[in-house]
Amino acid sequence: MNTENILEIKGISKSFPGVKALDKVGLTVKKGEIHALVGENGAGKSTMMKILSGVYTADEGEIIFQGNKVKIKDPHHSEALGISIVYQELSNFPAMSVAENICVGAYPRKKSGSINFKETNRRAQALLNEFSLNDLKPRQLVRLLSIGRQQVVEILKATSRNAKLLILDEPTSALTEKETLLLFSIMRKLRESGVSIIYISHRLDEIFEICDRVSILRDGKFIKMLNIAETNKSEVVRYMVGRDVAYNYGAHTSEAGSTLFEARNIKYKSHVKDVSFSLKAGEVLGLAGLEGAGRTELVECIFGALKKDAGQTLINGTEVIIKNPVYAKKNGMAYITKERKSAGLFLQLTVGDNISAGNLRKFSKSSCINFKKVNENSHYYMKRFSIKTPSLKNLALSLSGGNQQKVLLASWFTSDPKILIVDEPTRGIDVGTKEEIHKLIRELAKNGAGIIMISSDLPEILGASDRILVMYEGMVTGMLDNHNITEEQIIRLASNEVG
Repeated sequence: MNTENILEIKGISKSFPGVKALDKVGLTVKKGEIHALVGENGAGKSTMMKILSGVYTADEGEIIFQGNKVKIKDPHHSEALGISIVYQELSNFPAMSVAENICVGAYPRKKSGSINFKETNRRAQALLNEFSLNDLKPRQLVRLLSIGRQQVVEILKATSRNAKLLILDEPTSALTEKETLLLFSIMRKLRESGVSIIYISHRLDEIFEICDRVSILRDGKFIKMLNIAETNKSEVVRYMVGRDVAYNYGAHTSEAGSTLFEARNIKYKSHVKDVSFSLKAGEVLGLAGLEGAGRTELVECIFGALKKDAGQTLINGTEVIIKNPVYAKKNGMAYITKERKSAGLFLQLTVGDNISAGNLRKFSKSSCINFKKVNENSHYYMKRFSIKTPSLKNLALSLSGGNQQKVLLASWFTSDPKILIVDEPTRGIDVGTKEEIHKLIRELAKNGAGIIMISSDLPEILGASDRILVMYEGMVTGMLDNHNITEEQIIRLASNEVG
């Protein structure tokens, strides 16, 4: 036993039907350090964290926490030990106040047994003061906060229970740059106070900015632990995927043809203000901008998911009226939402069912579904997209985030779209799978489709787009041909610094 370590994991294994998620994995976390845990989707990171948080029980191996060998029975036991986890999908109570969320499950009580709300608010205010969070108030409703501030409330809830080890799972995937900086400030203060943090992220720039050490998993096995000060991104990626990965997503590798689609003077409330642009066949058009710039609202107006206030859409020079997504689909359009779990996939259905759900009419005749063709189609896309699943009969819920994204792509590719709209195609996805997804998107472009791609990841926008449309508060601030463009130029336009 090493007294410097708050956590030692030795030989942990975990299997599910048809797959070994963890194979004799070891991990050590020091007291008062921020320790990154990285790996491709499906590498075993989430399984490991669910074992630590008591959601899963390991098949074999041991966990030593604060010098004691422990068998974590359930989430309540994990929390009682001093381990808290903040998941990528937040678990707060939107209709309750900041203070109520921070103290939920551990409310101070009056002698009568009822909740002492005055003391609840006082405790919450003390925490807000400790972290200099002057813009948050104990009585604010959580549903009125930004995603970033909701994330902060989740972390404060963990710290209010004297967590010794805090696990953050993709905490910045939906945060703005400003919110990310606030999160890092809180993390540094926690580290200074002696709290240890396991930081799971696919954003390597963040890992090199905030973490002390990094442990790498691949295919359920522990691969390497590295000191951040003694390594670089290329080495980390090489250990993650077992090969060198080029950050090149295919910009300008398909030939742009004639104008396929036009949006003219699109308006929607205060979110989209008189936006016009065109899209060519064989082109990937990137939509850049800060969170809240109106990019998602724009494409949802185009696809008919939102009813626009004004504007026209034209396909091959002819105006089309897109009343709803059904009309959009009939006109050869497909939309892959960034909310793949809540709005994209049927998580309780099988992988095969999800792949074919995008175009069941393709496999139907006289209202009867040809299940043989459905099965053949699902097998084809499972192989073509390299979807890692033991069987097409496994539930979509059981897949890693990267493989869920591939299933969502396969579902829409089944409909042979001529215009593909994809919102944050690789959010929360590892670098190796990013490369695979962009190859599939570019393959569609090479076959003559037009692609509209929203991304908040500037290297992705620059690496994948042929042209880049930049938005700020619902307006277009620039349309750039992607030749010798820098991140700084895009940031200036996204911040409306055009002077």
